[in-house]
Amino acid sequence: MSALQVAGAPVRTGASSVLFSVIPRLVSTIAGPAAQVATAPSSRRSALHHVTLKDIAREVGVSVMTVSNVVNGNLGRVSPATAARVEAAVTALGYVPNAAAQSLAARRTRLVGLLLPSRPDDTSLLASPHDVAVTGAVEAALRSRDHHLMLRGVATARDVSDSVRRWSLDGVVVMGFTDDEVRALDLPATLPTVVVDAAAGSGLAQVRSDDRTGGRLAGEHLTALGHRHLLICGPAGTASGVVAQRVAGFREAARRAGLPDDAVTVADTPTTYEGGVALGARIAPQVRAGTLTAVFATADILAAGVARGLGDAGLRVPEDASVLGYDDADLARHVTPRLSTIAQDTTRKGHVAADLLLGLVTGQHAEPRSETIPVALTARESTGPAPA
Repeated sequence: MSALQVAGAPVRTGASSVLFSVIPRLVSTIAGPAAQVATAPSSRRSALHHVTLKDIAREVGVSVMTVSNVVNGNLGRVSPATAARVEAAVTALGYVPNAAAQSLAARRTRLVGLLLPSRPDDTSLLASPHDVAVTGAVEAALRSRDHHLMLRGVATARDVSDSVRRWSLDGVVVMGFTDDEVRALDLPATLPTVVVDAAAGSGLAQVRSDDRTGGRLAGEHLTALGHRHLLICGPAGTASGVVAQRVAGFREAARRAGLPDDAVTVADTPTTYEGGVALGARIAPQVRAGTLTAVFATADILAAGVARGLGDAGLRVPEDASVLGYDDADLARHVTPRLSTIAQDTTRKGHVAADLLLGLVTGQHAEPRSETIPVALTARESTGPAPA
C-alpha cells in the first residue's frame, strides 16, 4: 500500500483501485424520558425525522416530480426561480438523498472511473505531481455534484470493459495514456468518456493544456536569455501527442531566434525524478564543455531530477546550465533553486474534465466537447543568462 495526497488529505491506496466517497457522520440523539420536545415549524424538523421529497414539495408548494427533477439535476424541466426555492428548502430541511433509490430511479450509480495505466511493479497509480493534482480536482468537482470517483489501473480493452461492468460506471476519465494507447483501449462508443492529455479522435471529449504554445514559450524564454545550445527531454520515444506538440513549439521558437535545427537536441527520458537525475549525470560533460547550456523538461518532476543530477556532478543551476520545467507543480516552488516552469492550471483541468463528463452523463451535452487549458511562463531561479 502507498499513500497519496488528494484534495489536501492523505489517502491510502493500492495499485489497482481506490473508491473515493464521503463517509457520513453518525449522529445519535440521547433524550431522557422527561425531555421536552418543542413543536417546530415545518422548516425545522427533528433530527430523527427522515425528510422526503413529499416534505420538500409541501414546503415549497410544488409537485413531487418537480422536486425530484431539481434533486436529480434535471434542471431543464424546471424554471430557475422554482429550482432556487426547492434548493433552499432542501438545505433548510436537511434533506439527504437516498443513493440507492436515486441510482434505481435514474438508472445511474453516480460512480465515475478514473482510468490510469496499470503498473507492473505494484507502485502507486499516481506517479507524478501533475496526475495527483488533476485527480484531486476531478474528485472535488464530482463530489460537489454528488458523484464519486474510483481509480482503476487498466492495460487492455478487456480491463476497461471489466471495470465498467463490474462497477456499473456512469462514465470514465482517461489519463496518463499516449494517443495510441487510448485507441488500443477500444473505449465503448456508448460510454461517456473524457480523455486528459491525449488526442483520441473526434468521438471523445478531451481536455489538455496548450502544449505547442507551452513549448514555444519555453524556447522563447531560453533563447531570450542567450542560450544557443538547447536540449528538450521527456518521453519523446512514445506516441505522445502532448510531447510532440511541446517539442514542435520549442523548435519553432529556436528557429524564430535564428538558431539552426541542430541547436535543439531531444532526449527520450521517462517522466520521473530518477530519470532526470540520470540524464543530468549523462549531460554533465556537455555542460562543462559549453556545448549544452539549457534544458527544457516536459514535466517539473523531470526538471527537478535534471537539476539534482547536474548538482551531483558539481555543476550549478543556473550558472552553468539553466533548467526549465512544465506544469508549475508544488514541487517547483519547493526545490532549490526554485524551478522556472511553464504553468498550467491543473485544478481547472480537473474541473473541466469532470464538467465535460457529467455533461455527457446527464445528457446536457448531446455531443462530446473539448477544451484547451491556457499556459504561461513562470520564471524563477533555475533559469538565467547563458554562460559567457
